[in-house]
Amino acid sequence: MKTKKFIRCNPHLPVRNLRQTLDYYRDILGFTDEWTWTNAEGKVSDGGARRDEMRLLFGEDPGFVDAIGSYHQSRLAIIWFVEDIDQIYLEFWDKGIEFADELRTHPYGLREFAFIDINGYYIRVAEPEIEQ
Repeated sequence: MKTKKFIRCNPHLPVRNLRQTLDYYRDILGFTDEWTWTNAEGKVSDGGARRDEMRLLFGEDPGFVDAIGSYHQSRLAIIWFVEDIDQIYLEFWDKGIEFADELRTHPYGLREFAFIDINGYYIRVAEPEIEQ
C-alpha cells in the first residue's frame, strides 16, 4: 500500500517563444533531455528540459508572460535549490550570465545568487548554508 505524500512541484511556466527558451536553457544554462509536444492544431506549444534531477516545463504563451510581468517592477521569482552553489555560480559567471544579485549568504540561512532569464523570470539559485 502506498503512503500518501507530496513529491515535487513543477510549474508549467509560460514563455514568449518555446524554441528560443529551450535553446537558452540548453546552450546557456546547461540543460539537456529537451522535449516538445505538438498540439491538435499541429503547433509545437509545450516543452521541457532537465538538468540533473531538476525538470522544467514550458508552454508558449507570450500574452500570459507579458501579463504576469506587467506589474511595475515585480517579477515572478523561482527558486532552484542546488548542491555546490559555488561551482554553479562560477559556471554561470564563465558563461557571461548577468547576475541580478551576486552570490552571498543571507540571514535566513541560504547562500544564493539570482539572474533574470530570457522570459523575465527572476531565478534565485540557492543552497542551505552548511553549519560547521
